[in-house]
Amino acid sequence: MNKANQLVINYHITEKCNYDCHYCYAKWAKPNEIHRNIDDMRSLLFKLAQYFFSPNPIKKELKYQRVRLNFAGGEPLLLKQRFIDALDYAIELGFDTSIITNGHLITDQFIEAHSHKLQLLGISYDACDLERQQIIGRKTAAGHALSFHRLESIFTQVKHYSPHTELKVNTVVNTFNIEEDFTTLMARIQPHKWKVLRVLPVFDSVQAITDQQFQAFVDRHRSMSHCMSVEDNDSMTNSYLMLSPDGAFFQNGNDGQGYFKSRSLLTTPVDVALAETGFDAEKFSQRYQ
Repeated sequence: MNKANQLVINYHITEKCNYDCHYCYAKWAKPNEIHRNIDDMRSLLFKLAQYFFSPNPIKKELKYQRVRLNFAGGEPLLLKQRFIDALDYAIELGFDTSIITNGHLITDQFIEAHSHKLQLLGISYDACDLERQQIIGRKTAAGHALSFHRLESIFTQVKHYSPHTELKVNTVVNTFNIEEDFTTLMARIQPHKWKVLRVLPVFDSVQAITDQQFQAFVDRHRSMSHCMSVEDNDSMTNSYLMLSPDGAFFQNGNDGQGYFKSRSLLTTPVDVALAETGFDAEKFSQRYQ
């Protein structure tokens, strides 16, 4: 599928996470998470389908043919059956579906039963070294992190049970992993896509990295250019359609500004909520060129 012909909506279904990454912007001060009420969840997804599958200004500009609902968090798999219910209803409505997860809760049973439902399965992975993962915060409260070997095992199993599901790795380049070398890992697991993102200093507590540091990381991995997709801070701003756990559109700010939210889609028409936060369709399309 030509990705430029597909619109992607990133639904951060929960704020809860079993990790504590220092740079995480997915914090909304414990909002009312819509997934807790199945009727509200279905109403939200139905409103999204009704708007984005019908003629609308974004569709007129992008001429997309499919819409993918990407479940993110927090950690979506913490919701267990409620996530599966949301996933199945999204498919019923006609969405393509995907998930971005830290991978820690992916079981062999989940892969066998559900991976075929996903157009794409993405795993966030910021360091091959377990000690560095822990410094970043990519670990559970008990100190457990996703090992190189478990990541490889997940990819191998998904390729077996669901060969049509694309596999992706997301890496946020931050102050703790700027010297990391992923070449061996990527050669081993062979993702369809490796997205390399520059840490976004959404809150004052998040330390930025320099242009030179980010570019050095990218240059170190030129041999992976066939699968590597690079996103600097500017390309990440206003180029994503993002929903918070309480069903509001939001956009990330820069330089400690936090983010900008619309009213909830449960009480506000989709077009009005979109206008309250902004979305740059041209910047969205550029990410897929």
